[in-house]
Amino acid sequence: MATGATEFIDKTVADVFIPEIWSALAIEARFQRLVYTKCCDGRYASEMMKMGDILNVPSRTHLTAQSKARNTNAAVVFETQTETNTQITIATWEYSAIAVESIIKVQGNRDMLSFYASEMGYALDLALDDVLAGLVDDRTNVVGTLTSPLTYEDWLRARQYLDDANAPDDERYMCISPAEEANTLKLDQFINRDYTDMMGAQKKGDPDYGWIGHWLSMPIYKSTNIEGSNAAGHDNSMHHRSAYAFIRQMQPTSHHQYDINYFVDKVAMENLYGTAAMRDLHGVFCRGA
Repeated sequence: MATGATEFIDKTVADVFIPEIWSALAIEARFQRLVYTKCCDGRYASEMMKMGDILNVPSRTHLTAQSKARNTNAAVVFETQTETNTQITIATWEYSAIAVESIIKVQGNRDMLSFYASEMGYALDLALDDVLAGLVDDRTNVVGTLTSPLTYEDWLRARQYLDDANAPDDERYMCISPAEEANTLKLDQFINRDYTDMMGAQKKGDPDYGWIGHWLSMPIYKSTNIEGSNAAGHDNSMHHRSAYAFIRQMQPTSHHQYDINYFVDKVAMENLYGTAAMRDLHGVFCRGA
């Protein structure tokens, strides 16, 4: 018989009968937009697939037209050029690895190896993207000020730098932070149809992850992996693909084994790569927000 009007079978006394349920879904970390491997030169990889740790890329400078006097016995002067080379050193060997105990496969509510498979590849891709992003701030040509929005005049000057260096019109890119995109969206020259038609701007479709449109006749890629921070500013870039190069001599390669000493499934993924700044004047360091 109840001894009081407020004595119920409540959550406290029945807690042992209330199960905790673990969702089959998970709050997964969001992937950053990794844009630099799309916007840098990866053509050299085919030359390093069989052997070697350094690729030497020679230069070729222009020859000069010479004047030839008529009716003279003056001999032709043959021109000699001393060329240089740029090296791409392949020395970054990185991996991502996990090991899962057998008991987890029996008692867990998901396949942990499959659960983390995409994370392993992403870890390697992010590391390479980080290195390429770090090459941007070592350019001779610079526009803008860190933490301040890049102006229309800054973007035009950056574009002129590429023109002055005879960078090809195709395969030029702008890589910007979300903060810089927010500032760009305040520029009348970017959002007003009267300007965008003239500047070759478009925002139709989604052809590539990170692509947000065209402006000044080149695609714009947005990424939170642009080097810097909202407090310190970001190292935005306008560059031609040939400004930076990377060689992935070993593509992300996975390995698996079962270790009976520990009753664990071991999975590791490795890759091997190198990067280099190739053409200084084909890249512009765009300091901004």
